[in-house]
Parts: sequence; structure tokens; C-alpha cells
Amino acid sequence: MVGARIGAQIVDQILTAVIFAVMFFAIAILGGAIGGNAGAVISAIIFLIGSATLIFYWFLLEGFWDGYTIGKKLFGIKVVEEDGGPCSLSSSVVRNLLYIVDSLFYFLVGFIAMSATDKRQRIGDRLANTVVVSETPKDNGQPEDARNAANEVQ
Repeated sequence: MVGARIGAQIVDQILTAVIFAVMFFAIAILGGAIGGNAGAVISAIIFLIGSATLIFYWFLLEGFWDGYTIGKKLFGIKVVEEDGGPCSLSSSVVRNLLYIVDSLFYFLVGFIAMSATDKRQRIGDRLANTVVVSETPKDNGQPEDARNAANEVQ
């Protein structure tokens, strides 16, 4: 699942980079075209909206979209509370604020933290009492027919 987390992170980073690029070009084009104080005000508004979008991308998606970001959804993983409940907005805020710490040294801090726990939690997950889980059940090496038969018995 660490690979899925890395893949989801890459997708989410690309999406936020695209948001940043759109914001940057909108500021450059509109602010420059209008010029003067009005251009500066429009540029500031675009900057604030774009920055809020970047910051809240993680908080809002995980907090209101059942623990998903777009990357997590694509890779079949999501964030849940340690008790199995859905990720709350407050838990999402805590885990993502600590993303700054987890991402130090090219995510080495987060990787070491994940390696040190059975639940593969990074520092943000530990303090927010969250865990990243896979949506697809493990097949345990059984053929599909055996898995289906086992599921029918339960």
C-alpha cells in the first residue's frame, strides 16, 4: 500500500501544480492587461482564491469526500479514523498540517515514521488518529473462485 500512497501523492501534487500554474498565469495575464491599482487588486484576489484552493484541496477533499483526494480515489485508498469511522474535517486538518513535517528531506521523515508502525502511519496520521486503508480486499493468494466461495460462507 506504500506504493499506492506514493502514486496518489504524485497525482495530487500534479493536480495542485496545475492549479498553481493556472493561478500564476491568470495573475500575469489579467493583472498585466488591466494594469494599475485595479490590476493589482484582481491579481491579489486571484492569488488568494488560488492559494486557498491549494491549501484546502487536502483538507476539504479528505474531510468531506469520505477520506479521499483525487489521487487516493484513483489508487483505491482512503483516510479513515483509527476506529474505522470516516475521516473528519478536523482530523484531515491535523494530518495535513503535519504534512510539512512528514515531507522533510524528500518525505524521508514520513517514510521513516510509516516504517516504524504496524499501521503505516506518518506523523500526521498518528496525531490525527487516522490511518490510510486500501479499498480493495487482499486476495491472500487464493484463486478468485476460492475467494468467492469463502465470501459466500460468511
